Amino acid sequence: MRVWIDILTPKQALFFEPLIDALKERGDEVVVTSRRYREAELICRKRQIDAVFIGSHGGKELRNKLSASLERSKLLLEYFEDDKPDALVSFSSPEAGRVAFGLGIINICVSDSPHAEAVSKLTIPLADCLLTPWIVPEKSWTVYGIERSKIESYKALDPFVWLSRKDLSEKFHLGLNIDKSKTTISLRLEESFAAYIKNDVYTHEFALIQRLIEEFRNQNIVILCRYSEQVDAVLKKFKGRVIVPNDIVDGVALLQQSDLFIGLGGTMTAEAALMGTPAISFFSGSYFVERYLVSKGLLTKPRDIDGVIRVSKNFLRDPKMKKQIKMRAGRIRAGMEDPIRVIVDRLDILMRAKLNQELSRK
Repeated sequence: MRVWIDILTPKQALFFEPLIDALKERGDEVVVTSRRYREAELICRKRQIDAVFIGSHGGKELRNKLSASLERSKLLLEYFEDDKPDALVSFSSPEAGRVAFGLGIINICVSDSPHAEAVSKLTIPLADCLLTPWIVPEKSWTVYGIERSKIESYKALDPFVWLSRKDLSEKFHLGLNIDKSKTTISLRLEESFAAYIKNDVYTHEFALIQRLIEEFRNQNIVILCRYSEQVDAVLKKFKGRVIVPNDIVDGVALLQQSDLFIGLGGTMTAEAALMGTPAISFFSGSYFVERYLVSKGLLTKPRDIDGVIRVSKNFLRDPKMKKQIKMRAGRIRAGMEDPIRVIVDRLDILMRAKLNQELSRK
């Protein structure tokens, strides 16, 4: 089988890397594509994922998103039309999904984000199969036009894929010059170029960073940026007062060294919670993974910046709380299954069905 995997973000690289290995080990051919986008390029290089970079990220403006998406679709069509793969696996890639539909390629979507309405509208109706965490209700997907029979759940949150393949008792090298005698607070900025993010400026993010600097003087405050524009903006306003990695960092290593994590997005917040690192969500919206983690006592979601500061101080002054969260996280991870196995099985089922259909036509 020739399988096409489209990787657009660091999360997707970490999630799909074991799938690439599993497929290659059993003799399948795997073609990996990505796009020109800071974090996607950095993670593929760091993880040594052999990806073909086709097209680019359109940025924040809707017109630029549309233009970049149309151009990428055209380039993907040109790349694959003379040598079609049998199947596509992606995290709801609009361009890859459209090309797969047009060329008659099996299309498997993976997603835990029905709140990403724009992307879901463009991708979910075209999927031959949607794979999603068990905590996301089917009705959250059927509103986009997919049949219930095409939805399959796996009992895991997505970061479990890479966390389950690491010995979390082992300390991983971070590669950042951090004073280990100080408390370390890590903050992940929001995906400000995503269509579901409405803010045009970094007002609430910068207000939070300023308060963290004021309240936790002389401590390590690590700001993880997604885009070059975020790096430039943070350095311009806070240079010398926070640590801003230029390169992509190993999330597991950073979270091991962090006494507290504050997330304005989804993936790394879930990763921190599943590792048992005290975690706070300051994401402006709400989503199913976040609600699940809050219900299990692995994540706290304050209403405002004052709440973030109050909860942060509580976490940092009570080391017993961190130990309890870590034990709770371990128990929850123990009850999860490997989504990679589910994807491989579904690929085989869909491929057999397609071959049988082709044989019946002859």
